[in-house]
Amino acid sequence: MNLDTNILPIINLENVSQILLTNIPQDDLLGQLIILKGQFILVEREGKESKYKFLSPEAVEKAFTSKTAASGWLSSNTIWWGKNPEGETIIQFYSPQKYQIQIMGQETEVMTVPMPAFLFAGCGSRYYLWAVKGRVFKPDAQLYKPPLPNVWEDSNICFGGNSLSMCNAATISQVWDLFWKSPFNKDLSQGKSKTHPDNICNQLIKLHASKAKSYPSSDLVPVHSWKVTTPEDIINHLFS
Repeated sequence: MNLDTNILPIINLENVSQILLTNIPQDDLLGQLIILKGQFILVEREGKESKYKFLSPEAVEKAFTSKTAASGWLSSNTIWWGKNPEGETIIQFYSPQKYQIQIMGQETEVMTVPMPAFLFAGCGSRYYLWAVKGRVFKPDAQLYKPPLPNVWEDSNICFGGNSLSMCNAATISQVWDLFWKSPFNKDLSQGKSKTHPDNICNQLIKLHASKAKSYPSSDLVPVHSWKVTTPEDIINHLFS
């Protein structure tokens, strides 16, 4: 019989843990951390007495984390920065302005069109876009679908074959520029305009031809997602 001497024996971690805890000298046992759902209890021993202290998850994380998290310099458009298991999360606000875009068809059309204010958000490798009315950011503002093709129903931007950087303070502006410099096609162009519900590109062509100074806010289509309808919802439901 051939025996594989490289196979390690199976260790019962529960038994090992119990043995270690049983043999710890009481004088060396300084405290215990009891883990509850959403809460921690620190039990500290001082002589023969035990003291109990409730701790938040944030306090425990801080105690076990030696590094300081910093965002780096943030652009003037950035209105929110955070971090979650996917990486950095950033939300930027862009006031109404004109953009030069390219729409691919039988021939690529280059046009200058006015756009409403935008909320541009990145989380890990995902990027989102919403339109908002007005020129000033408001956390409780109604979100609208961006009047552009190539944005999914959940506001996730389709970048096609473009490779994207992970979202962070140093690169999110580059992704924003890439979005506008990349040619649009007519995919995902439905339901973005009240006057042109079948194809938002027709509305963009009309605005370009008429040299419109601003995007008609009455044409914007509200976001009716049951989770995300305001900027506050973006943080609570997408980036939490």
